[in-house]
Amino acid sequence: MSPYEQIDVDAPAHDVVTALRAQLRSRGITEYAVVDHGRDMAAAGVTRHAAWTLVFGNPAAGEALLARELAAAVDIPLRLAVIATARTRSAIVLRPMRSLIGDEHPDLADRFTAMLRTLADAARNSLD
Repeated sequence: MSPYEQIDVDAPAHDVVTALRAQLRSRGITEYAVVDHGRDMAAAGVTRHAAWTLVFGNPAAGEALLARELAAAVDIPLRLAVIATARTRSAIVLRPMRSLIGDEHPDLADRFTAMLRTLADAARNSLD
């Protein structure tokens, strides 16, 4: 069983990245980085994969987690990945936070996971 969840999107991966970034901006969530794995792989001369990782967060939400478990800093900021599954199809990939934070703080883990799913669903719906 994979520790990842995939949300299928009927749109090219690049468009999904754009939609996710718009969702982050509209919610006032800080975008820290967008990693274009394919570009970096091509620059390194290895097989290119159409995949991106968006790194983002909300400092107030992060503080709520760190106040309970300072070592959880390794798991934030949050991330969503976008992968191309076909020329005009893609998937948003997330990792449920209980798999990272564990069951010691299930309320926070579930809230973070719900937020990731909400962002993914909103981006997918904006492309319909």
